[in-house]
Amino acid sequence: MTKKEKERKKNKEGAGSRLPAGVWGRAPESWLLTCGFPDISVDDENGTKKIGTLLAAEIYGGLSVLLTGPLGSGKTTLVSAAAGALGIKSIKSPTFTTMSVHSITAREFNLVHADLYRLDSGQIGLDTELQFEEYLSECRAVLFVEWGERWDAPGTDCWKIDISSPDSSNSDARRFGFRSFGEDASRHLANAYGRMLDAAAEWRRHC
Repeated sequence: MTKKEKERKKNKEGAGSRLPAGVWGRAPESWLLTCGFPDISVDDENGTKKIGTLLAAEIYGGLSVLLTGPLGSGKTTLVSAAAGALGIKSIKSPTFTTMSVHSITAREFNLVHADLYRLDSGQIGLDTELQFEEYLSECRAVLFVEWGERWDAPGTDCWKIDISSPDSSNSDARRFGFRSFGEDASRHLANAYGRMLDAAAEWRRHC
């Protein structure tokens, strides 16, 4: 292990700098702000894409976006919509490559899309951890991670988005749960959430 890798590993293990393993419901006291938001439901895939588009307006370099939900819940659809809003023409699930990097022409950071489906929970490996940290700290990328619950130590600027299927009679319906960790992350997610509420009200008027 190189000196740089040892330093990063030491920093990763530092108290209060990362979310404790397996803990999603609370944040360390050193984190400035933790916010939860009421769930938002959509009726079809277009609603999922709209959520992704609205989130894209508030992402920034250094942010981690952790996506959780069962297979086929729409995690990649949401990432694709966010990427499209940022000018990335095509994005696919990186399941077989773990990670893919996309440049954003109009912004000063890259979008990194990772998929941890094939990795064991809590065992994504030091090499992958180091890559994630390098993209966040040195490259100031925005990091979208599918199956994000398998990453035990996400960065302190973080959104957690849980996607579920609330209606057995409508296979396309989705419910989104939102939680943010960190002052900047919470402020930006609150902005996006306000736009989602406006959009949801508009959808209801046209139903």
